[in-house]
Amino acid sequence: MPTATMTTSAGSYTVDATEPVPGLHVYQAPAHVSPLSPYRWLLAHWEGTALASFESSEAATQAATAVAPLADWSRSVMTAANEISCGGHVERLGQLLTEAGGQHPNA
Repeated sequence: MPTATMTTSAGSYTVDATEPVPGLHVYQAPAHVSPLSPYRWLLAHWEGTALASFESSEAATQAATAVAPLADWSRSVMTAANEISCGGHVERLGQLLTEAGGQHPNA
């Protein structure tokens, strides 16, 4: 099972993750990180950059599947970002994440 390292102002935490799409991880934030937020599940690149947070693992997994065709997520985060940007998919990425119920991971 893959792991993800989540860095917060209180420190870094390593958690278990799933990889529904090669290069994209879904994991739950530890209970003590933003405990009042209902958006406990994160969709992140394997290098750690969070794309969005969700209310359920199912929603985060659905978003991973939806954004999968936009880039080769198994490559570096900068390569994926360049594919999305240069391919004209920035707006589509945001739309797909929002449609799946996601919000900005730092909200």
